[in-house]
Amino acid sequence: FSTKAPTLDRAKAQRDRSKIAVVPNPYVGAASWEPQTTAVGRGVRRIHFIHLPRECTIRIYTISGRLVLTLRHSSTIDDGQEPWNLVSRDGMDIAFGVYVYHIDAPGIGTYIDKFAVLK
Repeated sequence: FSTKAPTLDRAKAQRDRSKIAVVPNPYVGAASWEPQTTAVGRGVRRIHFIHLPRECTIRIYTISGRLVLTLRHSSTIDDGQEPWNLVSRDGMDIAFGVYVYHIDAPGIGTYIDKFAVLK
């Protein structure tokens, strides 16, 4: 038998941009799926960007347009995910509200959507 090296089908990758999502959305601050902790504070808070291309930059903005954080995603698979602990680039927990995210994948294009963080 023979094998083929992996290739990037740019047309399919561009069509698949619509699959990119944030889970959970909305994020609920006291959700049952979060790990229980006996330590003081909330414990780990996390969302995931899913169905990402191999290489991309994720920029997260407040609804007013202020940059909250930039994440760089790099993986060996086409359908990757990137976690985010809901901490801003200033090291602060983000406030409840609506956020906009912008995905920029070189050679594929961009994708923009939003997610909510509820109390």
